[in-house]
Amino acid sequence: MAPLYVPTKRRLAADDPFFDLGNAEANICYFEKHLVRALPDIVARRSHMMAIVDGLLEDAGRLQHPITCHDPPCCGSTHYPSALAYEQHYDQVHRHSCAACRAVFPSAHWLDLHIQEVHDAFFSARVARGDKLFQCFLPACPRTFSRPLKRRLHMVDKHRFARSFNWNLVRTGLRSASRLPGRRLPSGTQ
Repeated sequence: MAPLYVPTKRRLAADDPFFDLGNAEANICYFEKHLVRALPDIVARRSHMMAIVDGLLEDAGRLQHPITCHDPPCCGSTHYPSALAYEQHYDQVHRHSCAACRAVFPSAHWLDLHIQEVHDAFFSARVARGDKLFQCFLPACPRTFSRPLKRRLHMVDKHRFARSFNWNLVRTGLRSASRLPGRRLPSGTQ
């Protein structure tokens, strides 16, 4: 009768996954042994480096030039005294803006709803067919509706939105590019 198992030698490469656990444990032992001795040196070097960085930041604060926004719709017309001011401006005006109509939205979810409902011809065709495609304004709510009025009633009843909420936010955004400071409306529009 033949034996069920015959042991055979096999060579494994040094980077074979078979050795991963052992290598990890060896690394932990090494770091515990050698890092404890070097810790005071590391802390001293870190505090020295932090002092250098603090000095550079102070110098940069004194020498800082205003930052100009070159993204549309600003296109170089607005300047900001610090990186923080520019970052706040970018979040408010450019982060969630529609490329087609330049409307600005509070979040990516609102921008997605806007693109679907305003600029997507396939969406319009499906709505005309009677499909329920108008999503709830809250990203966590899975409900969809056949008309914006039904969505509005759902938002007021189920999610306690105020009746005075700007229900056209999906269509118009918070501000359109034409109403940003420093921009004039084309003649004949408001």
